[in-house]
Amino acid sequence: MKSPKIVAKGRPKGDTYYKDIASNYEKKRKKQAWWHVEQEQMAQLLDQLPDGMSVVDIPFGTGRFVPMYRKKGFKISGLDASEDMISTAQKTLGSDFDGIDARVGDAASLPFKDKEFDLLVSTRFLRDIVVFSVAKEILREFARVTKKYAIIQLGHNRKTGFTPHENSPMGGWLSENELTKLLNSYGFEVVEKSLVLEHNDEGTDIYHILCKMAP
Repeated sequence: MKSPKIVAKGRPKGDTYYKDIASNYEKKRKKQAWWHVEQEQMAQLLDQLPDGMSVVDIPFGTGRFVPMYRKKGFKISGLDASEDMISTAQKTLGSDFDGIDARVGDAASLPFKDKEFDLLVSTRFLRDIVVFSVAKEILREFARVTKKYAIIQLGHNRKTGFTPHENSPMGGWLSENELTKLLNSYGFEVVEKSLVLEHNDEGTDIYHILCKMAP
């Protein structure tokens, strides 16, 4: 199947993950201590969820969580802005890539049906890769395509925080309450937060946030 044309909004950084950058992405990231914390926290959160669900991973990247999904017996789909990242995932995963519906596209306009998935997973994306206005468009799309659960990586400020500019990345500048309100406004009800990285110089922290979808 021919990959759909990417429609970029706010020029997501994923558009730059091509060729050598894509092929070396996972090797470089594995040198980061918090990469391994993310892996551990994701495994713990997935263990709390039912087996045999359908999952969509956005951005799919190199498919780092695919072995975990396989262990849970999930039906796997994914989307990424970079075709080279998906090609790298195919090479890296080998037979584990078989049967995965991995597409190239725009997270703000997902090529999936309403409530198509039981679970949506998104890491290293909404906090820093797209601007705040686009992040909100993407959250709306995330809520549209998932019907039960989501695990989304986001950050918040330890103090009062402030609302990011629409044309700047949201980072971790929202307060905890404001971040919860933002998620709730799109139907994501926070169940649990797992700390993956502390930014002591900024006073912000990054979490994997497990959510249930509002009825």
